[in-house]
Amino acid sequence: MEEHRRASSFAGLSRRAALGSVGAAAALGLGGCLGHVTAQDATPGDMANHPIVGAWMVTTPGGPSLAVFFADGTNIQGVPTVQAGPQGVTFTGAQVGTWEPDGDRRIHFTGVQLHTDATGAFVGTVTIDGHPRVSDDGQTLIDDAPETTVTVRDAANTIVNVITPNPGGPPATGIRMGVGSPGFPPATPTGGTPTS
Repeated sequence: MEEHRRASSFAGLSRRAALGSVGAAAALGLGGCLGHVTAQDATPGDMANHPIVGAWMVTTPGGPSLAVFFADGTNIQGVPTVQAGPQGVTFTGAQVGTWEPDGDRRIHFTGVQLHTDATGAFVGTVTIDGHPRVSDDGQTLIDDAPETTVTVRDAANTIVNVITPNPGGPPATGIRMGVGSPGFPPATPTGGTPTS
């Protein structure tokens, strides 16, 4: 209860911003039991040939996210930069982190986002630990990772909340991006959309 009270009074970092980060993490996390391989154990070829390497368009329950996994074990993810929530507007920076193989098609990544309030004051960070798994054909990601965590810290680095994905919640999916193929999921026509 005390943790919930502190999290809800965490000025500058809205619950929606934290949940949006959960969505981004969830989009890149998929459970499963595979052998663990650390980056130190992996050879440069293991990293470069891992199917996660590349750029991904991710659709999450919290909104869109872009993710790039580099062959050297670094990772950059882009999320919407402005989010409105109960505490007002929160501004998020790109998520920057590292990844390592955790099986033939799965990885473990840790990334950090910096957050500021509407005045530009630093209000804290969100750390995401995810476990994405790439499909057999290497073109999609899908999420239902129970071990994915989002850790919210205030400006003094005090942990104010740890969030895990909602079991049974809507899945998040990712599509590999390519030249001439930005990775958007198929559009769903609306009643007012012209057909010709």
